[in-house]
Amino acid sequence: MARFLMVLALCWSGFYAVQAEAQSIYYRYPGPDGTVVIDTSVPPDAVPRGYDIIRLDGTVVKTIAPKLSEAERKARELEFGIEEARAAADAKTRKWDESLLLRYSNTQDIDVAKKRALNDIKVRISILKSNLSVIKQQVYSNQAEAAELERRGHKVPSELTDTLASLRRELTTTEQHITARQEELEQVATNYERDKARFADLQEQVELRRHYYAKPKK
Repeated sequence: MARFLMVLALCWSGFYAVQAEAQSIYYRYPGPDGTVVIDTSVPPDAVPRGYDIIRLDGTVVKTIAPKLSEAERKARELEFGIEEARAAADAKTRKWDESLLLRYSNTQDIDVAKKRALNDIKVRISILKSNLSVIKQQVYSNQAEAAELERRGHKVPSELTDTLASLRRELTTTEQHITARQEELEQVATNYERDKARFADLQEQVELRRHYYAKPKK
């Protein structure tokens, strides 16, 4: 019985030794000449090249990626930035498409909306031009009054000088507003035409899908 127990203990000891050996951790890394090295540790100069943590049976526990060079890091950052910008552009396009499909039923709806928006801007331009005409008339009137006083040898009052300066500033501001509204008129027209072209493209895609799914399957 004692002999049997001793043999059994030896067997179990051998089994656990094999198990422990199988669970031992090793490191696999590329050597300086490109050969694969397996060792119980990784030399500091090999760490940047990356390595695998493996068991004796070859199973990989963890992989440490090689350290990127400065050029590789910048290239990776640039690639990530391009992908991020592309994703943002795709999201913006999806939002635009959803907005178009919610607001319009057909391209005629876009033409109507465009005409209404352009008319609103034209009305504002007309009002600004009317104000500009009034301001110009006031400037001419005050200039004539100041010129007449000077012709008679009188000093032009500071109030009149201040009024003229204020009118000239208002004149410049109004002209700038008119220019901005005219630029807005062109931009709005361009935007609506762009929306119309995109909507027509979306309609065409929907129609193609409808025909595809309606086609009898063989």
